[in-house]
Amino acid sequence: MNINVGKKIKELRAAKNITQAEMAQRIGMTSSTISSYEVGERQPSYDVLIKIARLFNVTTDTLLGHTNKDMMNMSGLLPQQRQSIQKMVETYQKFNELCIAMFDMKKSMDEDDYNTFLEHLDAALVDDIKMEISRAKAKKNNF
Repeated sequence: MNINVGKKIKELRAAKNITQAEMAQRIGMTSSTISSYEVGERQPSYDVLIKIARLFNVTTDTLLGHTNKDMMNMSGLLPQQRQSIQKMVETYQKFNELCIAMFDMKKSMDEDDYNTFLEHLDAALVDDIKMEISRAKAKKNNF
């Protein structure tokens, strides 16, 4: 196991503003055990890693330092709703990629033209999201 697991646990716990005792209670352990993980004296078992990952809504890979992706709890959602959310996420990701590219474009554009371009792009993004929401509602009403 990665020796930075304890550091990551401490970071996540601090970000959620919970104490070691609160964390321990939520996952059925003692605060001294949590402390020993955080200082690197002990490593959590796989079962405990899963409990910690669920508590902080991250993957076990995140705890082990393999990824920096966030995890979203979509339990209780219908498959169509999950697909709609995934499409919205992809739309925002594309938007962010465009923003990075536009930063370079801004250097060669007039300020007014650039602002007009951004307004049109933002409106298109909002329209895409509204369309996805409408599709999700229509699918839900068909049940």
